[in-house]
Amino acid sequence: MTIFIAIIAALTLLAVLALVRPLLRPRSYESVSSQRLNATIYKDQLAALDRDLASGAINPADHETTRDELQLRLLDDTAAPDAPAGNPGTGFWSGRRTAALIAVLLPLLSVGTYRWIGDPAALTPGATQEAARLQITQMVESLEAKLKAEPNNPQGWAMLARSYKVMGRLDEAEQAYEKATDAIRTHPDLLVDFAELLAMKAQHRMDGRPEELVRQALAIDPEHPSALMMSGVVAYQRSDFDGAVRDWEKLLALLEPGSEDAKMTQENLDDARAQSALTKAQKNRP
Repeated sequence: MTIFIAIIAALTLLAVLALVRPLLRPRSYESVSSQRLNATIYKDQLAALDRDLASGAINPADHETTRDELQLRLLDDTAAPDAPAGNPGTGFWSGRRTAALIAVLLPLLSVGTYRWIGDPAALTPGATQEAARLQITQMVESLEAKLKAEPNNPQGWAMLARSYKVMGRLDEAEQAYEKATDAIRTHPDLLVDFAELLAMKAQHRMDGRPEELVRQALAIDPEHPSALMMSGVVAYQRSDFDGAVRDWEKLLALLEPGSEDAKMTQENLDDARAQSALTKAQKNRP
């Protein structure tokens, strides 16, 4: 939960910085005076008029008249003062105040929104596990009610058996699997799962019914990974180490190299090979 809060806080800070940075950035305001601009234009016109007089393009009388008109227009245009240019920060909602408001409100809105529509309690591991347990319980109760109304539902019993197994209700899981015989006899995953359940109840011994179920699963799918693993266990428990080696070598070829399953299978395979070599060495002693 602490990591989650730290990540959210960092993201919120980045969002605040992205929003307030433009507001805090100093701006360069260039106020161009219309009076100065007009004065420059009229000065250029007067200079051009003087050049026309010097070149003889106009006579002195026209020059004087035009000069007087330009001077009057210049006086009219420069008489009214320019409106002062806008200065940032003179109003109440200045850039700095707006940035401060965003920096305060955005985190508060984020927290408030999450508390309103989120589920803070779900961040704790205990709450998450409890929620998952309640969900499984509700699903099992719903399935139990359905099977009471429809007892001839092998697929439903198989699903209920697996649910019971996850919940640790092994006796009820076995009973449910017995009622799901028609559903599991052609389903290697369910056959292996039933075999594992029975082995758990028998202190992890695979001989008897668990072995039979594993053989049925391999008959349907000779490359079923879980069935091959359990078949190797059957052979190992019987001290048939060569048989365990064959099953686990076949399994290892099916697994992704470097995966955890492959590493565990390699360890089991190495142990079976060592046991096989030791057994043969003991038999060959005079």
